[in-house]
Amino acid sequence: MMDHDQVLELVPLHALDALDEVEAREVEAHVATCDVCSSELANHRAVASGLVADEAAPSGVWERIVGEIGEPASATVTNIDEARSSTKRRVTWLTSVAAIAALVFGVVAIVQTAAKNELTGPEGIVAAAEAAAQEPGAIVTEFTTESGTVGQVVLTADGDGYVIPSELEPLGADRTYQLWVITPDEVAISAGVLGNEPGPSRFTWTADVAGFALTREVAGGVVSSAGDVVSVANL
Repeated sequence: MMDHDQVLELVPLHALDALDEVEAREVEAHVATCDVCSSELANHRAVASGLVADEAAPSGVWERIVGEIGEPASATVTNIDEARSSTKRRVTWLTSVAAIAALVFGVVAIVQTAAKNELTGPEGIVAAAEAAAQEPGAIVTEFTTESGTVGQVVLTADGDGYVIPSELEPLGADRTYQLWVITPDEVAISAGVLGNEPGPSRFTWTADVAGFALTREVAGGVVSSAGDVVSVANL
């Protein structure tokens, strides 16, 4: 049976459906009981979903990607079985490709409750959000319900985002709050799984934005919202 660290290492591959049946079952079993791995899986799936372009990539894109990362000596693009010969090698290879492809297609990168500029923990995130709100061009908006304000979202011109929940009722272990970015063409893209008792979190969004939404979803989060809407903040 895999331990936590082993599962966490395989989460990026599971998000890409690149595990065999046995590994996938073990990962899913662990994810069902681990909030950290559930959140990571939802984040990787959100990024993976954005890697599907609406139209064909410009000529030469793949060649440029390979040129940036170098052709792997013992793995090929067309044969996933060869890539599976080493867990660490395949994680490095697929993660590198996904990271560069995300840059090529402008996909949102999700970073939750993480340190940046030596700021750590909830207090650090709140402090960073307060400073970000004062930056020129920053977007500051609130999630409100009939009972009042339940959260604030800050997004800087550089794409650094912060969500500061407040007065959100705790959910059961099988549910989670999830943050969404609403694009100008009215597409909702996941910006992070916040958990069933959310605290301050960070995310990154560098494209145009028309608003934000907060929903309740199944634990682990979803790529396409199927839950109930808590609040929508239109800009």
